[in-house]
Amino acid sequence: MDKIVRRVALAQRSATRRTQRATRRQKIQSYYRADGTIKVANREIIDNIKDAKKAAKEDWELGPLAPQRDLGFNNYGVVTQPIRQDWSNYGQIKYQTKLAEQRCAWAGGAKMLNLAPGDRVVIFEGHDKGKIDTIKTIQPETGSLTLEKYNRAMVKSMLDQPPRSQPIPLSVDAVRLVYPLPDPVTGVTKDTVIRQLKSVPPRMESPNMTIERWRYGNKWDRVVPSLNRIIPWPETSAPEFEMTANDTAREQVEERTFYYSLTAPPMPEGVIDELRNKYSKFRTRHEGWYVAAKEAEARAEERRGEAARSMQTPLEEFNEMQRAIRDAGGEPELSEDMLAKIGEVMAKSKAEALKRAGVSEVESKQ
Repeated sequence: MDKIVRRVALAQRSATRRTQRATRRQKIQSYYRADGTIKVANREIIDNIKDAKKAAKEDWELGPLAPQRDLGFNNYGVVTQPIRQDWSNYGQIKYQTKLAEQRCAWAGGAKMLNLAPGDRVVIFEGHDKGKIDTIKTIQPETGSLTLEKYNRAMVKSMLDQPPRSQPIPLSVDAVRLVYPLPDPVTGVTKDTVIRQLKSVPPRMESPNMTIERWRYGNKWDRVVPSLNRIIPWPETSAPEFEMTANDTAREQVEERTFYYSLTAPPMPEGVIDELRNKYSKFRTRHEGWYVAAKEAEARAEERRGEAARSMQTPLEEFNEMQRAIRDAGGEPELSEDMLAKIGEVMAKSKAEALKRAGVSEVESKQ
C-alpha cells in the first residue's frame, strides 16, 4: 500500500510541475504578445501625427484643391488597434502602481480616487483643451478615464462595418474637477476649477450619504484642502438586474428538492466511480478489499525478502552491517585537519596558476 501512496504523491508532484511550467510559459507568451501589440499601437499614433502634419501642409498649399480628408473617409484617422481603447488590454496588462499614483496624485491617489462617473471636468491637454465634459468611466488601476462627448476617435469596426466614434482613455492628470462654488467677493455661484482633492472620513449625517452610495459608491468624502470645503459625490443609483431565461431565481435556489433518511445512503455506491476515475493514478481513496489485497502483497514480498536474507553469505551480511552503520552515522562532516589540508591544496593551486599567468596577484573589480 505504501507503493500506491508514493505513486499517487509522485503523480501529483509531476502534474503540479507540468501545470506550473505551462502557466509560466503562457504568462511569458502573453507578455510578448501584449508588448508587440503596444508597439504596433504606438507606431500607429506616430503615423497618425505624421499624416496630420502632412495633411495640414497640403491643405495650406493646395487650398480648395486639397483632397477630401473627412474623418473616417477612406479610413483616414481611423484607430485600427483595439488596445488604444483600453491600454490595460481589459486587465491582462498590469500597470505599475507608481505610474497610476502619479497620474492620480492631485485627486487623492489611485487607491482612494476622488473622482466618479458623473463628475464634470475640464480638459487640460490635447486638441480638446479647455472644454468641459462629464466623466463616463474611470480605471484607477491605470490612472485613466473616458469622457462622454470629447476625446473620441473613429474606431475600426469588425465584420467590415463602417468606423464608429468611441471614447479614448485620457490620463487623470490631464483633467481637473469643475464644481460650482460661490465667489468669496461677489457671492455669485460659478464653475470653479478644483486643482487638488483630499480624502477624509465620511460624515454619516450628510444628506449626500445615502444607502445606495454606501453600498455601491465611495464610502469617504472628498474635500478641497485650500477651502476646507466638502465636494458632494454624484448621485449613486443601485444597479438594475434583469431576469433572463438562463438565470436561476432565488426561490428556485431555496426550494428543497432532496430529502434523505438514516436507513439509506445519501447516494448510490457507484456514483463515486462516475465522479472519479476508478483506475486513475491520482486516486487516494480505495475499497477495503483493494487495501487488504495490497497489504497481503506487501507482506508476501517482505517474506520473500526475509527468505533471501536467510541465505546470505558472511560477506553479504558484513556489507549489510556496514551500510546500516553508515546510515546511522548520518552525513559525514569535515574535520579541522581536513579543512586545513584543503586550504593548503587551494593555496598551492593558486600559486601555480598565478605563476603560469605571469602575475603576482589578481585584483578584484569593485
